[in-house]
Amino acid sequence: MTPDLTFTRHDPADAEKILGTVIVPVYVASHRDAVDQPFYSAERFGERVLSYIRVPGFQLVVAHVGDEPVGQAFGCTLPAKTRWWDGLTTPVPDGFTVETGSRTFAFNELMVVPEWQGKGVAHSLHDALLEGRAEERATLLVRQDNDSAQRAYARWGWRKAGRAQPFPDSPHFDVMIVDLPLGGRRVP
Repeated sequence: MTPDLTFTRHDPADAEKILGTVIVPVYVASHRDAVDQPFYSAERFGERVLSYIRVPGFQLVVAHVGDEPVGQAFGCTLPAKTRWWDGLTTPVPDGFTVETGSRTFAFNELMVVPEWQGKGVAHSLHDALLEGRAEERATLLVRQDNDSAQRAYARWGWRKAGRAQPFPDSPHFDVMIVDLPLGGRRVP
């Protein structure tokens, strides 16, 4: 990791303020190969971010080199009546999809601009976002064909739990799970 890498944390109100100046531009820079596809367009991404911001437990972490944002990660706590699990296309164990509003943190996005990929920024963002979370576990969706992300998440302790297609026009994803260190205990 570069010594001049810093992180800022943002709650929902802060995140909404920087949606157009930081969040969407970092997304576009890190998804240059896909933003021309409808599901991956900047507009659709912005809409998804706004829906995540409105969920309790939302948090955004932005990585900076100097004043320049070079990556970001964000997620939210799954509410009791979440639709997160509705797109599952494979069976999961009984009780797996039961949510209480404090059981599972949805790790919605992790991205780093190309110039900073392969330098530990993604892992640092990952750890910064999950640090201190009080949920029992976290979940994320990763494209089945994204081999490098699949390998990274496996190294970081995530395990595959199933497959999902969350939107009719989205790709199929592997559903991954990791137990969180606090295991549902509240931070003192």
